[in-house]
Amino acid sequence: MIGEMAQEMISWVDAVRNLGLWGAAVFGVFFLLATLALVPASPLTAIAGFLYGPIWGTLLISPVGMLSAVMAFGIGRSVARPWVQRYLACHPRMAVVDRTVERGGFRIVFLLRLASIIPFAPLSYVLGASRVSGHSFAVASWLGLLPGTFLYVYLGSLASDIGDILSGQAASGEGVRVMTWLSLGAGMMVILILARSARAAVNQSINSDEPTK
Repeated sequence: MIGEMAQEMISWVDAVRNLGLWGAAVFGVFFLLATLALVPASPLTAIAGFLYGPIWGTLLISPVGMLSAVMAFGIGRSVARPWVQRYLACHPRMAVVDRTVERGGFRIVFLLRLASIIPFAPLSYVLGASRVSGHSFAVASWLGLLPGTFLYVYLGSLASDIGDILSGQAASGEGVRVMTWLSLGAGMMVILILARSARAAVNQSINSDEPTK
C-alpha cells in the first residue's frame, strides 16, 4: 500500500516540479485545500522541502499555512462559535475558561502552535470557536509555526525520495529531538498558564458575587 502511494506521489511530485513556478502555485493550492480537509500538514511541509529546498520551501509554506489557518479560524468562528455561546450560557464554569483563553490569547496560541499538542487544522477550527481575537490568533500562529515549518521543510530537503517522507524516516535526527523537548516544554507552559488564569478568573468571579458589606 505504501509502495503504491509512494509511486503515485513520486509521479505527482515530478509533474509539479516540471511546472516550475506554476508548480509551486499548484502545490500551494493543494496544501491549502488538503490542510483545510484535515490532512496532516507535517508530511506536506516536508514534501515542500523535498521539492524546493529549505529556504524556498519555507517561504512557500509559511504564508500558505497562515492562509489555511486563518480560513479554518474563520470557519470555526462563523459555524461553531454561535453553538459555543449557547453552550456557555448554560455552563458558567466553562465560560470562565473561555474568558481565560481570550485574556491570554496571544501567549496561549503561540505556545499551542509551538508545542503542536493539537494538529494544525483542528487547532485552528477550535480556536475559531473561542474568544481569542483574530489578530492575536494570526500573529501568534505565524510566529509559533515558523520553527516547526522550517524544521520539517529542512528534513524534507534531506530526504532521498518521497517514500522516506511518507514512511516517517525523514523525521529523525537531533533537530527533531530538540523540537520534541521544546514542544513538551511549551505544552507544560500552556497547561500552567491555563490553570493559573482559570483559578484567578474563578476567584474573581466568586469575589464579585459576594454581597457587599
